[in-house]
Amino acid sequence: MLGKTEGEFEEKLLDGRVLLFSRNGIFQVRLYKGTRQYIYKSLKTRDLNKARDLAVRAHYELEFRKEEQLPLQIKRFSEVLNEYAKLRESQNARGTYRHSNKANQQQTSDYMLRQIVRVSKFWHEFCGKKPVDKIDNALLRDYVDWRRDYYHRMPVEQRPKNHSLNPADKTLEWETTFALTVLKFAQERGYRGNKPTPTFRHKAQRTKTRPAFTLREYSVLYKGIRRWMHEEKDNARWRYTRELLRDYVLVLANSGMRVGEANNLRVGDLEKFTDERGRENYAFNVNGKTGKRYVILRANAARYVERTLERNSRWQEEWARTAAVGAKQHSRKTAQHDDWLFRMPDGNKIITLIDQFNEVLKRENITHNADGEKYTLYSLRHFYAVQMLRHGKVNVFDIARNMGTSVQIIESYYGKHATAQELATRLGG
Repeated sequence: MLGKTEGEFEEKLLDGRVLLFSRNGIFQVRLYKGTRQYIYKSLKTRDLNKARDLAVRAHYELEFRKEEQLPLQIKRFSEVLNEYAKLRESQNARGTYRHSNKANQQQTSDYMLRQIVRVSKFWHEFCGKKPVDKIDNALLRDYVDWRRDYYHRMPVEQRPKNHSLNPADKTLEWETTFALTVLKFAQERGYRGNKPTPTFRHKAQRTKTRPAFTLREYSVLYKGIRRWMHEEKDNARWRYTRELLRDYVLVLANSGMRVGEANNLRVGDLEKFTDERGRENYAFNVNGKTGKRYVILRANAARYVERTLERNSRWQEEWARTAAVGAKQHSRKTAQHDDWLFRMPDGNKIITLIDQFNEVLKRENITHNADGEKYTLYSLRHFYAVQMLRHGKVNVFDIARNMGTSVQIIESYYGKHATAQELATRLGG
């Protein structure tokens, strides 16, 4: 019945309600769960008498759990996190995100999958060993304090490069909301029995204005990158990386794209067009945090894209050699290239240019704004939003759509810095 092989044991107990059997000499038990479903459990013993006792005990424990409407199987929170992550991975792999009916299907974009992996790490560490039915509101509240101290407890040399020492309220809100989603998933599968699903979710108390470069700082940044680029005359790869950083920064600052969206751009995602004023420009077909959308570059920045394409063309021969060597050495990383717009010197897509960017900020003494907030590559997106609002030539709805965000976010995070000059004149009477 269970594919028994010679030398293996099988015995029915309690009038057939319990099946005791062995696999590779280790005793296991099959228990009837109900609705033609069974639970299989290793008894972790080779002793027959002990196995019989454990099997009967497991049966009565299961019956008790049924009567008390407790979860029939004890699942650790880490197990549920892994099960949930696999579900979202399968959705992403089969393209549910791109082709789903939004009304009745869950979607999983590449961005969402990365977020799930990132946040799951913290929950595994915080309470992964706890039974999922023991997770309650008190534990979720404790997570917030634990998470705020997480990187403070970690030795400086062990902290990841892109860590945030003090997580923003919005980050904590997202992470606790994620935990509630996983707990709902567990509830639907009966892993929590009749325990009510917790409801605690950290709520951001205040909106933190994101740091954006001033026009003067942006000018210093650009000139600093250009100066740093021209200083390198001997190493072709170093020079390439600095040229890449220059155009990467200029495209981010003139499009409002997210860093991850820019990193994932392929040449095939570009569409060249001529606008109503006769200017040649580019539209980017990005697939990011909020799904697919077109991002229109500021027309005066089209030359930075042209420069990037021209540089890529010059490096094609070098990348082909790198790929050939990688294939010969069975190195997937160097052998498999794609038509990425922004490429590292080996031809692969950008993972991050934060080290090079920070080096320029440090050289130019503009690492932080006046409030002591550190500038990052994302500050270029914020710079774009503030400048577009200040110019007052494009309405906030079109800016939000181009950036893939909401009007509320634009007004909450950037509006206080960006009173349009025309409006300011009218307000002045």
